[in-house]
Amino acid sequence: MRIIMSDSEVFRPRLSARAVSFIQFVHALEFMALTPLFVWMAVDFDVPATYAGYAASAYMGGAALSGVLAARWMHCAALKPLLLLALILLAVLTALGAISSEFGLFILLRLGAGLLGGFLMSAATTLLLHGMNAEQRTDAIAIVVSAFALVSIAGMPVTLFIAVELGWRIALMALAVLCLLAVAIAHRYLPSNPFVAAQPSPLALGKEAWRWLSLPAIAQAGSLLLIPVLIPVLALRYDTQAQQMPVIFMLGGVAALIASRLSATGIKKWGETRISDLGTLILLLSLIMLALGWGTAHVFMILFMTGSYTRLVCTSARSTSYPTQAQRGRFMALQTTGNHIGSFIALAIPSLLLRTLDVSVPDLHVLLLLTAFVALVLPIFMRCAATQPLRPYDQAKTIDH
Repeated sequence: MRIIMSDSEVFRPRLSARAVSFIQFVHALEFMALTPLFVWMAVDFDVPATYAGYAASAYMGGAALSGVLAARWMHCAALKPLLLLALILLAVLTALGAISSEFGLFILLRLGAGLLGGFLMSAATTLLLHGMNAEQRTDAIAIVVSAFALVSIAGMPVTLFIAVELGWRIALMALAVLCLLAVAIAHRYLPSNPFVAAQPSPLALGKEAWRWLSLPAIAQAGSLLLIPVLIPVLALRYDTQAQQMPVIFMLGGVAALIASRLSATGIKKWGETRISDLGTLILLLSLIMLALGWGTAHVFMILFMTGSYTRLVCTSARSTSYPTQAQRGRFMALQTTGNHIGSFIALAIPSLLLRTLDVSVPDLHVLLLLTAFVALVLPIFMRCAATQPLRPYDQAKTIDH
């Protein structure tokens, strides 16, 4: 591999990380906003509101497929032009969805959006992390992950406000405009990937790569099991009213944002494994509170989001220490695919497990036990990954892994 970097490509890591964070924000909002917006879409499409699951599945399926395909060729591709093109196409598909009137066509558009989404973040993260040492990668990952919190704090409330006041079609058009804004930001602040000589086949990652590839998916699964039924569960245990939910979720988003930033600082001092253990303990504490009905919904949400995002930052930071620079593109594509598949399974389990419209206390306890079990898998996997020697360029910069 031969690296050629101009002065303009010696980028400032924090600005680049914030650019990728904005891309993550747009990408996450473009997907996450669909479920609440579908309440209005269903009326225009003349389908049941429960058909939102089909749209979500189409997106996830497309994202997983594109991740697998990207892993085959992105190791020798010019990623930045492709990333910009993907964002432009995502804007076009979102805008077409806003003017569509047939549900079947809308599903096809969501499938296309998923094909683009599965490539977007793996390409953007590969560009971001190239050339960074371990400490810089930890800071960058924390900034990128915090985009999910900003979706809860600002993105979703504003999108829903637009839908209520102007209609869901205008809300989707606004998302398309954000995609185009992401194009300008990526063009300005993301570096071009260095020249990589064409290779006959993708570089092998090694038999132990699965330990590292699976870390973020495992971290997310311990929280996503509760997400689909979170609103009825809070109503069941804390008698939470619908008008209280925006404040509760906003507090959770703020907690996630703070936890993401503090996790980066903690990792530098104590390492990913110890901080992820702390996140797991906080997550388990929130599950115990929910099972027993202790405290308030606000306190539960703060602890739940703090634990979830602490674990996610730690696993993302830890996994980036595995691939070499030449392997990073393929690794990120496969990891993104694993995240989408894991999220799809975790989000489907509550519906398959509960099978009822109303959640009962016994049903909740079963789901919480399953969630706790999955959450406890992460400390084991973190320690398995920690047994793998670090790359030579990371050993000089890593304090405690």
